[in-house]
Amino acid sequence: MKKLIKIKLLFIPTTIILFIVIFLIFIISIGVNIGESLKNKTFNELNANNSVINNMIYAERYRNLVTKHLFTEGYVSLERLVFYLQRTNNILDTSTLSEEKWEDAYIKNSNPELKQMIPIKTICKDIKNNNAIPKYTIKSGKNANGIYIEAIDLCNINGIDITLSNEYEELYYSANYSFPLKDHNFIVTSYLFEQRDVNVDLNKNEFINVDFHNGWDFAIGLNTEIYNICDGTFEKIVFTQNNDLPFNTTGNKTGNYLKILCDDGYLISYLHIKYDSSYKYKVGNRISKGTLIARVSTTGISTGYHLHLGMQDSSGNYLDVMQYINLLE
Repeated sequence: MKKLIKIKLLFIPTTIILFIVIFLIFIISIGVNIGESLKNKTFNELNANNSVINNMIYAERYRNLVTKHLFTEGYVSLERLVFYLQRTNNILDTSTLSEEKWEDAYIKNSNPELKQMIPIKTICKDIKNNNAIPKYTIKSGKNANGIYIEAIDLCNINGIDITLSNEYEELYYSANYSFPLKDHNFIVTSYLFEQRDVNVDLNKNEFINVDFHNGWDFAIGLNTEIYNICDGTFEKIVFTQNNDLPFNTTGNKTGNYLKILCDDGYLISYLHIKYDSSYKYKVGNRISKGTLIARVSTTGISTGYHLHLGMQDSSGNYLDVMQYINLLE
């Protein structure tokens, strides 16, 4: 009987301790899930709508700004700039504003210490509390040249004022990828979803893919080293062109390119690379972030030496790879 009582007495504190441990694990797991949920929500917000309608009217100015400020101020998307300029000037066609205003908007939307965009909730709060900013009354419509322009309001999403909602955070996102070029003497010649008119004599379907750009182009010299931006696995390695000549000379629509599946599920494309610059790699090989994988050329549908960097999710949707790159590395 005494043994039975002793066992029961031991059982009670053991049960309590076990319950506390299980409860702590549950609380920690909730915290992790909330953290992951916030992280995923932040990424979803980043990629919600990076395509600006009829963006060709901003293209040259925007490319110049990214080229100039990427490694001093950080990356700011075109959508953010158009929104900010529309909102702070109460004007629909921001292409009519001065270069100085565009540059000021770029700087005011970036955090140079982190080299990232300032969270949109923070920007919206600043706008809301600034009495010098005119009342926002613009609506989507056509500009003086008959080009349709959308009024972008990132402060109100689905009827919700994000400055008042706990669903939106003033958090910086975790950018885990690295930039593919250690030589920063490049020029941005195309950005994601840029509407272009590239004269390369393609059929209608091919032209649509080129005209509505699906990645970022960085123009830089022949043989410039290209480094992998994530830990992952070689998904595809294609070499069909053994010279460094543009499409209008070769007519080669495929060229040379690599595709690497990152460990987090995103697919990265490196296009127009030099022939056999990745000869030692095979499909299925593991590859680390920061490893030299190729060199710049102008193979395939290309008009000059440059790297095309693209990113897709598991459904094949194109994403803005620049928002995933840690420019401090």
